Amino acid sequence: MTLRSYLLNLFTGTFFALIILGAFVFSTDPKVFSMGVGVSFVIFYVLFFLAITGLSILTLTWLWNKVSGDEMLTVGEIGMSVRQGILLGVLMTVFMFFQQMRIFIWWDALLLTGGILLTELYFLTR
Repeated sequence: MTLRSYLLNLFTGTFFALIILGAFVFSTDPKVFSMGVGVSFVIFYVLFFLAITGLSILTLTWLWNKVSGDEMLTVGEIGMSVRQGILLGVLMTVFMFFQQMRIFIWWDALLLTGGILLTELYFLTR
């Protein structure tokens, strides 16, 4: 799979995730739990994670391309942007979950961000 086809498929998947997330948010009422509390929140968080992860991967790949100055990105740079995009998706999804539960405090955000940074540093040094 070439980089162009990979990015095109990723862009298409991210676009559909954003469209479905928007349709889900605007078509469901959180006060009326017709699907059940657990199912609707799981669907929302999965769609949110997929959309944020896709946007993060696309943005980080674009940034790596601009920083490296080369026309061709290496497999390591693509893998790094995918890993960092997934970590950003996890971070933002946990932030959203904490905000929904009304337990999101600044030091929670600091601890979670520090944990994600330590995870990334582990992968960078390994």
